Amino acid sequence: MSQRLVNIYTHLVQNRKHELIGWYNSYKKFCEDVDAIRANLSLHNLQDSQTYTGTSIEKSQTPFDEFITQLLYEQSNGISTRGRSVLSWNNLEAFKKANGFDSAISDLIVKHDYSSYDALKKWWAAQKVGNNPVLINRATAACTAEVSTTVDEGKFNQLFDWMQNEDLISPYQGQQGYDWFNKNVFVINQLTAALSNVQGVDKYWISLFVWEMFANISNPFSLKKQIVKYGSPGTGKTYTAIQNTKLLFEIWKDEFAPSSSFDFNEHIEQVQFHPSYTYEDFLEGLRPKPDNNHQSQLILQNGVFKTFSIKAAKWERDIADLVKSGSLSKEWRELRIQDVSSLQEQLTGNHWKYIFNAPDKSKKLSDAVPPYFFIIDEINRAELSRVFGELMYCLEYRGVKGALKTQYSHLNDGSTGMIQIGSDFRFFIPFNIYVIGTMNTIDRSVESFDFALRRRFRWEEVMPDTGLLYYHLVKHNSKWVGLANDLQMLNDDIKNEPLLGRDFQIGHAYLWDLPYSGNLTVGEVREAVWEDSIEPLLQEYLRGTGREDLLERFASKFGI
Repeated sequence: MSQRLVNIYTHLVQNRKHELIGWYNSYKKFCEDVDAIRANLSLHNLQDSQTYTGTSIEKSQTPFDEFITQLLYEQSNGISTRGRSVLSWNNLEAFKKANGFDSAISDLIVKHDYSSYDALKKWWAAQKVGNNPVLINRATAACTAEVSTTVDEGKFNQLFDWMQNEDLISPYQGQQGYDWFNKNVFVINQLTAALSNVQGVDKYWISLFVWEMFANISNPFSLKKQIVKYGSPGTGKTYTAIQNTKLLFEIWKDEFAPSSSFDFNEHIEQVQFHPSYTYEDFLEGLRPKPDNNHQSQLILQNGVFKTFSIKAAKWERDIADLVKSGSLSKEWRELRIQDVSSLQEQLTGNHWKYIFNAPDKSKKLSDAVPPYFFIIDEINRAELSRVFGELMYCLEYRGVKGALKTQYSHLNDGSTGMIQIGSDFRFFIPFNIYVIGTMNTIDRSVESFDFALRRRFRWEEVMPDTGLLYYHLVKHNSKWVGLANDLQMLNDDIKNEPLLGRDFQIGHAYLWDLPYSGNLTVGEVREAVWEDSIEPLLQEYLRGTGREDLLERFASKFGI
């Protein structure tokens, strides 16, 4: 258990510290400020300026106001983003004047235990401003690293259940249900013990590790084997899809085949759809091919997805042959490694050797088989019903049981066919293939898709992430961190503008790798990125609408 956690930590955190260091530094700085406040609260009360001596805001004219704003109100405060949990400015101001607020926050800072956490929840509920568990949990995570920065209770519980099912943590003996605080303490203690011998680990990295496990392992592909990431341009949909799949592959390899020669590049295929993309390109079709006399002949050729599927399906095809011969009676998804360990004389391919060497024979065979990833960029630009054809059935009914005859089945032979059932060659999508599509919703809305196709995919909206941008700017040029807030203000205005709306927001990638001198002020960079990237894009959005005057308002929101 511990070694697997170490391997996962190595891939998600140790090897990616260059990506996470901005968040780590912001998180650590905020927590260190809270530590200083905790020490000072023995002599002063929460609203005294002296309470903030030794913090990053000690020179502020109103340090109490600034601290509370960071703790409860700001979109990103170094701990986490606030998500959709929002406290209005008026309610925040009312909080600071309300009876019991100072003591509730002070107790959370000083005691940072379940009783102070529960007391804040009850005080908050008594204010009758709405339920804001993310803000309460985020404030708690700022006061103690005994709980993680995964402050959304639903997401944390999803991760918690996954870790329990994977035996990554011991069985939890505490109260079941949505007990966010105590479950967090349990998980942090488990991870601290498991990672105690890993160099460079501290309580902040462990807390970030919890979120990275949710974001990269337990969450992205847990519900369906096919997913579409959609949203505004510039949100990194394709980039994150590739990065996530690489992480999943490396983690799989560490668990099941650490000494094998499996290479991620052999397990991923990427295509970009366009209006002329066809079924023949994707699955199979008649294509001209020169013969020995240099004459073109129309012959059946497999498309990119069928070729990829045949490569990924070799394990399932071998098992199907054993079931057909009577050597096995269990279905593919019921099999464990121990069920096939006695059949090594029949499963002779090199692709089986690492499975027979697996130390834990109780693992499911379907988990031990390597994952394959098929990424479709701009999935909305092709006529999907035509491209997929009868594959829509295979997307829903995976494996040999879902095998069907394709439009060109009668032309298949041993060189092009996937699996022969009776006298027919049939096609199926193996269980170990993940189909990941990406699309910009300003090009074509999700609602325009055939519903039969839509329901076969999990649809994941990827929105501009100003929190991620903030941490990136903290690392690369802290003078420019204000750009993250500028982008948030601009996107809020675009989202609320009836002529445009949420799909037309500006992606954080437009402010990611800025090609400007690091000596420029944030104002100079703001002007440059507006003129070079954002203004031309908004001009295109507004062209022909008669509302080009909105550009001036958008510029003002961006801080121009």
